[in-house]
Amino acid sequence: MTDDEFQLQVEAFIARHGLSPTTFGLWAMNDSRFVFDLRSGRACFVKTMRRVYQFMAEYERKQEAKRLRVASGQQ
Repeated sequence: MTDDEFQLQVEAFIARHGLSPTTFGLWAMNDSRFVFDLRSGRACFVKTMRRVYQFMAEYERKQEAKRLRVASGQQ
């Protein structure tokens, strides 16, 4: 995967979940500038990409579990 493809996936995730770039960077990498740096051409190691993908997968699992709880009437 190229850095450009990675950035596109991060941007799509942010848009899909309504997160700000700062929030995403803090939650995924503990780096409020992470997305802004990507936009400025920051290259990422495979290890960094894996960490971000792991965060995105976990976030989506939690959101789905939350959606199912709400749909079933549980809070």
